[in-house]
Formats: sequence, C-alpha cells, structure tokens
Amino acid sequence: MPVGLGGENIMRTEVQIEAQFNEAVRSANPLLELRETVRSLLDQDWTREELLADLEQFRDVLREAGRDEDEDIVLEVMDFLAGWCSPHMKV
Repeated sequence: MPVGLGGENIMRTEVQIEAQFNEAVRSANPLLELRETVRSLLDQDWTREELLADLEQFRDVLREAGRDEDEDIVLEVMDFLAGWCSPHMKV
C-alpha cells in the first residue's frame, strides 16, 4: 500500500481494493480485467508483495464463498505477478 496512510485510510483502501478485484472478476473478461487492475495498482506504487498478499486475502474470500472459477482467475493473476507465466503475460 502506498506509504503514509493512516490506519483508517489503510482499512478503507483495503476495502476499495477488494471491491476493485471483485469488479474485475465479475467482468466479461475477468482474467484480463484483474490483470489490468493489478498493473494499475503497481503504477500507483503498490509493491508486488503487497498485491500478492491482497490477492491471497481475496482468494480466501472467494474460496469461502464457493467461487471456484473466480479463485482460479486470481491464482492465474498471482502467477502473472510472480513471473510464473509467459513473458508477454507478466505484470
């Protein structure tokens, strides 16, 4: 998360990030939309480690809700972020 945010702002930001992730996975092209959301957050100075942690939390939410297909999409995007993918898909 961007440095310098107070506790309340961090919590609000985490809720907003989860909402962005959720919107992306519910879109017509969830894989590319979530990948683009992650790329945008990287451009806003989020670190890969922060995003991986946030995606892991979001994946837990999806798993608890029984949203297996969405969970698989999150795992793929986590692979893109970690570099476990074809070079053209790396974020």
